Amino acid sequence: MVRFGVIGAGSIARVFCEAVRGVQGNLYAVASRDQKRSDELKDAYGFEKAYDSYEKLLSDPLVDCVYLATPHGLHYEQMMMILDYKKHILCEKSFTLNAKQAAAVFKKAKENNLFVMEAMWTRFLPTIKEVLVSVKNKMIGDITHLENSFGFSFENRDQSRLFDPKLGAGALLDIGVYSVTMAHLFLGNPSHFDTEVILDPRGFDLSESITFHYPDLDAHMSCSLESILDNECIITGTKGVIKIPQFWRAEKAYIYDLNHQLIKEIAHPHPINGFEFEILEVIKCIESGLTESSTMTHQTTLDIMKLMDGLRYAWGLKYPQE
Repeated sequence: MVRFGVIGAGSIARVFCEAVRGVQGNLYAVASRDQKRSDELKDAYGFEKAYDSYEKLLSDPLVDCVYLATPHGLHYEQMMMILDYKKHILCEKSFTLNAKQAAAVFKKAKENNLFVMEAMWTRFLPTIKEVLVSVKNKMIGDITHLENSFGFSFENRDQSRLFDPKLGAGALLDIGVYSVTMAHLFLGNPSHFDTEVILDPRGFDLSESITFHYPDLDAHMSCSLESILDNECIITGTKGVIKIPQFWRAEKAYIYDLNHQLIKEIAHPHPINGFEFEILEVIKCIESGLTESSTMTHQTTLDIMKLMDGLRYAWGLKYPQE
């Protein structure tokens, strides 16, 4: 049995805890810099231990795998520390701030024979997996275009990590990573890209338009922390179209022919909240002695990070700790 230690006690940690509890996984220890917050999660989800420092959790010999639920601007330093304590890692997206940091984490993990995976839950969702099979089986023919959008209007900016440059502020690393992931999942790495961005006065991205160019087609993405967008992914082919509402957490997808007639509805409601699928993968991999998942490989994370590095370079966006 894999005993999980959770670092960070925010909302995303609670989603993770619900899913682990739902699959009857072992929530062993939680750590926050604030003991009160650790105690709250301990009481809510039945942890055996609650610590007021990350080091105390990492020093506990019964912790097998750490779920890192802190802001992505902190991930690199924290993962390197976790690996020093010889713990496996499931790290929330974005994995790090850049590809160089990600490569260093993976190198250290392999040297210590430790499992590490980016928590890109979208790749493990049954709906997305069935859409992939449908595309590979040419249900919509050959892909001619892909587009997606992910955007919402954020009001409490002063209190959010999304607007703090020290924590990796901006749309791209938080929600844009899902958009880039969808293009990469169905089309791979582009040959080149075009992009436009609206920057906050402090230098990070508030919204962006991205077009990935491939030999025979384009993929267009829009992301925003300022505007509510359509929040769906549309894959157009020579024989039909696939629409995936809320693609990052997809429970349904719809396949249409070129006359806009519904051919097939794909529906896989989350038994818990959707995180359960990546959690089961982590448990399976660790119990099998693997150091990475075949569904969310180290190379996949590096590919995505390199693409986002290129976008940020085009915008002139560099974080204080880089």
